[in-house]
Amino acid sequence: MQFKQAGWALLILIIGAVIFGLLASKTNPGTMPIVQGAPILAGTETKEGDFLYTEDAPYYTIEARYPAHEPVVEQAVADRIEEFKKNGDFANLTAEDINIQGLGPDRKYALDMEYKTYISPNTVSYAYTIYEDTLGAHPNVYFKTFVFDQNDTQLTIKDILASNSNGLEELSLLVSNDVVAQYKERAQVDDTTGLIYDEGLAPKEDNFSNFVIDRDTLVIQIPPYQVAAYAVGSFEVRIKLTDIQ
Repeated sequence: MQFKQAGWALLILIIGAVIFGLLASKTNPGTMPIVQGAPILAGTETKEGDFLYTEDAPYYTIEARYPAHEPVVEQAVADRIEEFKKNGDFANLTAEDINIQGLGPDRKYALDMEYKTYISPNTVSYAYTIYEDTLGAHPNVYFKTFVFDQNDTQLTIKDILASNSNGLEELSLLVSNDVVAQYKERAQVDDTTGLIYDEGLAPKEDNFSNFVIDRDTLVIQIPPYQVAAYAVGSFEVRIKLTDIQ
C-alpha cells in the first residue's frame, strides 16, 4: 500500500514538473517566439491607414509617420528615433546645458519624418523627407527611401541597374546634366564651375541610394549639401527607366 502511494506521489510530481516547465517556457521572455506583425513603435493608426508616432517631451518633440505592414520601414523609423534621442542625450542634460541652449516650451529639439508612397507595376516605394532641428545654424533636411518588389524584397540602386553593365556611369551622367540645368535655372547663372560638388555626383552607389520608382520613372532624390551649398536646397531628378536599363 505504501509502495502504491509513493508511486502515485512520484507520478504527480512528474506531471507537476512538466506543467511548470510548459508554463515557464511560455512566460520566459527569452524563449518567447517572435510574433510576426507585432508592432515595433507605439504609433496610432490614422484615417489614411498608416501610423503616427509622436512624443512631446520637455526638451524635444518627435512626429513620425510610417506605413502599415512594412516592418522594415517601421524598424528604420524606430532606429532613427533612437539615434535622435541618443545624440541629444536628453536624459542627461544639466541645468547649465538647459540654460545655455535656452531649452523650454518654445525652444526644443525636433524630429519630423514624413513619407510619400509611389506605385509602379512591380514595386512600391516610400520616400521619407526627414526634418531635424538640433538648434544649430539651420535645421537639417535629408532623405531616406525604401523600394520593395512584388515579393516584398527591398531593392537597391544596384538591383535597378542590374541589366546594364554601365548603368551607374550612365546614371551619373544623366543626373549630373539635370542637376547642372536645375542649378543654372535657380541661381540664374550660366557657369556652374566650382559651384557644384562633383564628388556628390560621381558614379557611386551611395550617391544615388535615395531613389523611388514612380510608375515608369526612376526618381533620384539628392539632399542639401550633397552636390551644392545648403542654400541651394535639394534636387530631384526624374529619369525614364528605359533610358538606363
